[in-house]
Amino acid sequence: MRLLPVDPQTLLVLLMALPLVGLLLWVFARHCGIAIGLLLGTQVWIVVVGGQTAALDIGVRVYPTDVLDVCAIAVAMARVPRRNLASHAGSAALLAMLALTTWSTLRGAAAFGLQAAGNDSRVYFWHFLAITLYLATAPLSASLSRVVPRAWLATAAAYALLSAAGWADRGLHAANAHLAVDGVTVDSRPVPAAAALVLAQAAMLLFFRAPADTPAPGGPHHTGPAGARRVNGRHLTAFLFLLVVVLLQHRTVWAATAMMGLAWWVLRPARGGQRFVSAGAGALVLSLTALLYAVGAFGAIGGSLADSFEETQGTRSTFAWRVLGWQDLLDAPRTLVQWLVGAPFGSGYERFIGGGLVTVSPHDYYLHIMLRLGLVGLLALLVVYFQTWRRLARAGAATVALRVVMVGQLVLFVSYSAFPEQAVLLGFCLWQARVRTAGGPPRTPSPGVPDLAAPVPRPVPPARPVVREREDGILSKTGGHPKGHGV
Repeated sequence: MRLLPVDPQTLLVLLMALPLVGLLLWVFARHCGIAIGLLLGTQVWIVVVGGQTAALDIGVRVYPTDVLDVCAIAVAMARVPRRNLASHAGSAALLAMLALTTWSTLRGAAAFGLQAAGNDSRVYFWHFLAITLYLATAPLSASLSRVVPRAWLATAAAYALLSAAGWADRGLHAANAHLAVDGVTVDSRPVPAAAALVLAQAAMLLFFRAPADTPAPGGPHHTGPAGARRVNGRHLTAFLFLLVVVLLQHRTVWAATAMMGLAWWVLRPARGGQRFVSAGAGALVLSLTALLYAVGAFGAIGGSLADSFEETQGTRSTFAWRVLGWQDLLDAPRTLVQWLVGAPFGSGYERFIGGGLVTVSPHDYYLHIMLRLGLVGLLALLVVYFQTWRRLARAGAATVALRVVMVGQLVLFVSYSAFPEQAVLLGFCLWQARVRTAGGPPRTPSPGVPDLAAPVPRPVPPARPVVREREDGILSKTGGHPKGHGV
């Protein structure tokens, strides 16, 4: 007869982990910037090592990212009563999604076991919602406006370096090429689509940065050569990020990047014929690129890119494969309750594609939400984005960059589920919506860091003259005259 529910070694690990969890809770509660670095850094590390190993097995495998997300959601839920989120429809809809996820997980654990329900809901629901809510409920501190862009650009730089290292090791191949490493078939692309989208969004934030704030009196004016070099360097970095995105050959990310560029062209303020001039310049660049490809200027790289693009046009393409799976999942019988609040986690995604059984997730976040959280959950997701967009749009050009990256997320969700990295940006957008409602936190802008949401300048009311008097009749430092003295 076992006296303990777990073996002594596992119990010892649990006891040793308690101080670490306590330290992480303190970090997440008091140092939001470090917490964001940990959340993004773990995603980079997963790409570096090709996955993660369970840190603990207590009937359900616990991974390092699970520990971080438990700390994030614990701190976020402790903040909720103090944040008055009921007045923010986007945050309220996010809480509704969290409640539906909890209910679906409990039903799945009861029907299929905690391990099956946890594996189904872990990454695309619990991780995504926990990180989003943590950022959305963060204190209205000016430092967060600097931390998120810095952390995002650092993450993008890490993914770019990993991509370069992968190409140096294996070479550049078409997306549909099959590579064998130590007898195991691996993806020819060095980093996944999640990393490619981070690179694309970082490029957009660098390219389509909000207009610079008006310099304060006596402050630095970046109109000289130094300022010009900084701007050119920012644009060069963005161009390199986009080049890496093209070479990575994640076709959905290509589409998301194109839609982000189109969204910026539509949303940005333009004078006179500037919008048509920029459209003409874009068409000219595309034409020159097509001409250079036609004459073979891109060599083997151009051939690989062409093969990847042609693969999307065939009836056996990955997108066509996904569409067939979506149709089979939608045609499956379900009850009214399942239509409304979804089937429990762990119930599986079995469908037949080309005569073969497929069990992986749907590769469409909208369908994924509907299957597990029902139409109510899907509506809640759309409300989150609609309300956040509406509040950010009130700031006009100051929040164009944030709305552009939101477009990239919505496009990605057509072919992929939600990645944890995207939760950081969505949570930051929700946080900025709170900032706009509250009038904005005190700002201390940092030069050289993209300002994702510069505040709209407000007229400063004229100060009223203050006259102080001292009992000894001596003039005060603020001016004025003592009693009984003429001018």
